[in-house]
Amino acid sequence: MLRFALAATILAGALPAAAQRAGAYAVEGRGADGTTYVGAVNLQPTGPQTWRVTWRVGGETARGVGLTMRNTLVVGYVLSNEVGVASYEVQPDGRLVGRWTQGLGGAVGSEVWLPR
Repeated sequence: MLRFALAATILAGALPAAAQRAGAYAVEGRGADGTTYVGAVNLQPTGPQTWRVTWRVGGETARGVGLTMRNTLVVGYVLSNEVGVASYEVQPDGRLVGRWTQGLGGAVGSEVWLPR
């Protein structure tokens, strides 16, 4: 029984969260300066725990790669020649709720992805 519990624990850390899915999401966000924005994001699997991520917000496109661990998705991306990073918690209803930073300024924004 102990072996089964240990194996289940190891596998739980290796598999992406069940509520997370590939496909299209609507994006609602707030920049570090408080301005709000809306857009779209596409999440495409590239491996068991890895993703290609493409945002379209305000006429701009950001592209990145993501990694899932348990119920967290972490994404590194490039937008307007600046590097950024974001971290999202996968919610039971399929939403992803997170925070992001971009460039060297250190400001932090927030974002919610809503499954379409």
